[in-house]
Amino acid sequence: MIVAVEDIKMLKKLISIKGVGRFQSCKAAGDVSFGKNSLVFAENGRGKTTLCAILRSLQTGMPAYILGRQTIGNTENPPEVQIRINGGNAIFRNGQWNQQVPDIAIFDSTFVAENVFSGDCVEIDHRRNLYNVIIGKAGVDLAHEVSAIDAAIKVKNGEIKDKKSFLESRIPDGVMDAKYFITLAKDDDIDSKVADQERDLQAVKQSARLQRGPELEQMNIPAFPDEFLPILAKTIEGVEADAERQITTHIEAHSMQERGKTWLSEGCTYIHDDNCPFCGQGLTGVDLIGAYKGFFSTAYNALKDEIKALSDETSGSFGDLALAQIDRVLHKNTAAVDFWGQYCDMTAPALQDSNDLMVILARLRQDILDHLERKAQAPLEQINPDASLLSDFEILRQFQAAIVQYNQAVDAANALIRAKKEQTQGHEVRQVETELAKLKAAQRRYEPQIEAACNTYRNILTEKKDLEDRKNAAKEKLDEYTKRIIKKYEKTINEYLDCFNTGFQITETSHGYRGGAPSISLQILINQTPIDLGDAGTPIDQPSFKNTLSSGDRSALALSFFLAQLEHDPDKANKVVVFDDPFNSQDDFRKGHTAQRIRKCGRECAQVIVLSHDQHFLKLVWDDLPADERKTFQLFRISEKNTGIAEWDIEKAVQARYRVDIDTLSKYYTSANDGNQRDVVQKIRPLLEGYCRNLYPTRFADNDALGTIVGKIRGYDDDFPLKDVCDELEELNVYARRYHHGENPNAATEAINDNELKGYVKRTLKVVGALL
Repeated sequence: MIVAVEDIKMLKKLISIKGVGRFQSCKAAGDVSFGKNSLVFAENGRGKTTLCAILRSLQTGMPAYILGRQTIGNTENPPEVQIRINGGNAIFRNGQWNQQVPDIAIFDSTFVAENVFSGDCVEIDHRRNLYNVIIGKAGVDLAHEVSAIDAAIKVKNGEIKDKKSFLESRIPDGVMDAKYFITLAKDDDIDSKVADQERDLQAVKQSARLQRGPELEQMNIPAFPDEFLPILAKTIEGVEADAERQITTHIEAHSMQERGKTWLSEGCTYIHDDNCPFCGQGLTGVDLIGAYKGFFSTAYNALKDEIKALSDETSGSFGDLALAQIDRVLHKNTAAVDFWGQYCDMTAPALQDSNDLMVILARLRQDILDHLERKAQAPLEQINPDASLLSDFEILRQFQAAIVQYNQAVDAANALIRAKKEQTQGHEVRQVETELAKLKAAQRRYEPQIEAACNTYRNILTEKKDLEDRKNAAKEKLDEYTKRIIKKYEKTINEYLDCFNTGFQITETSHGYRGGAPSISLQILINQTPIDLGDAGTPIDQPSFKNTLSSGDRSALALSFFLAQLEHDPDKANKVVVFDDPFNSQDDFRKGHTAQRIRKCGRECAQVIVLSHDQHFLKLVWDDLPADERKTFQLFRISEKNTGIAEWDIEKAVQARYRVDIDTLSKYYTSANDGNQRDVVQKIRPLLEGYCRNLYPTRFADNDALGTIVGKIRGYDDDFPLKDVCDELEELNVYARRYHHGENPNAATEAINDNELKGYVKRTLKVVGALL
């Protein structure tokens, strides 16, 4: 389709900019109307980025690009912009534009940061934005259709969630989800089924209770110690009667009848070296001590140990804990019989006079311990048991017989209990409850309010399914379109990268839907080796975008993406294309090729505007543009807070630059290290090129590099004036090109020797006639 020029919204003139960045109050003065190709020179910080933000706001219709750049400290006058376009004025006032100019394409740091990379990383947002850049307007329209359907699905999901929550809050015990609930058929007999199931549940609940019911426990009571009576009757043979008489007399004489023998027995163990442990006097020859030793023999002590052991055993088996255990079993079994008596016909274990048993056991414990204490005081004497003890012992034997019958009754009762449990086992309460909840859900399903909600829920699910089908169809269409476009785009980008002499290409370009939105995936091909782009989290020891491409390579890649987008844009003839410093970190070769690409855009697009801080780059663009289609302007400082726009003589400005380069080299040569060495060495070739072109402008083109100039000189006749310095020019070129990226990939890190540089600076100044 051929579009008439008057139908294309070209930018005609910046009428005024107020309160935006450096443009505090900028008004057009003089002939500052744009041409088909407009070149704008501005020092860094003078407003190029602000001007791009204004144009991006005009292109997108988004006020934020301007409002975010409101002049700092300007609180009285809000931002205001007027730009003349063919067909009227575009005015930004009161925070909005009166019209939008969508056919503007801008290459600047914002385009790079949003679509290609930020810092030294490529993140998911870059991949998504780059996808839109690659697929163009037709693809973006398809992607928007997918996104719009996806947004509608999200709205439906919200409605589904609300209805689902309402319905599931009405479903008893959550036995089913809402989707299943709405499928339940109507049952006219549902009320009767619910009642029957409730009765079944009560029966099963009793069954569950029976399964948890306790069994009875057998009774155990302590037995009368078999060794008790033998110990009481036990004596020790071999003890002399005289020794026993002496000890008895001695105990009586000192009134120690109760614990005398025990005290003397223990005291004998402390006699060492025949000395008294009490007074320390010698005991040799004392008859009484001999009687002690004979009387308190090993057998004597063994008997006392037996008495002590039996006392300890009695305290344990007849102790309070043992009696409490008997009482616990009695009470537990009584409670178990009461419980099972409701379900079983059983004979309860009975123990007559159980309280008497506890009394007898307690009394036996005390009597046994008393008798053992008496025996311990007189181990050699026979102790006759009291009649009351023997009587209690006989009662205990009778109780033991009753306990046997009691435990037999316990076993019989437990057999009945186990049979009853087995009989009722297998009926799970939860299973019956679940079935009842399902019936109640079916009962509630056709209540008027719930039935209406079910119908709405079913309709929403159907609508969502329709949307998903539409989304899948649109997505398939988008995928098919993307696959067709993406390889063409990859080919075009690689052609541009070849033109820029980058030494790398892109490969394996594809798309996906990471996180739901479409995005681009690609690799960098270096030395025929594919490298993943990576992201901020990629380890530094792993090759990726951030550590394999130089700053210049990244800039060339970003520009290639932008130019490829324009090349494949079917509406590029209507586009206003804006470049803001498009050659960052580029060498002379790439700078020249960038200028060629911009001129090509000028031929194919409606209008091109180039903003740059580099006069020579603008001159490269300017030189081959048709004279009637080019204009140059300058953004200049009016005050600390204001910037103006005026006409600019590029020829005069570039010539003045030649003088600046001479001054830079002269100061470095005549002063002690005055100037940046790398800046100085990189000015040698441009200075010599300017010198040759100034002398013979018809012999050397503006874009001829020094090597080309030297080649032309050698081709001229011997009488050509520059023949005398041709060899010198070549040597200077060989030295200087070591520090230019286009001819040395390591130019940025190539070492500079100060003495060597001063020598070549001197030779350069001599050639151009500036050596003082």
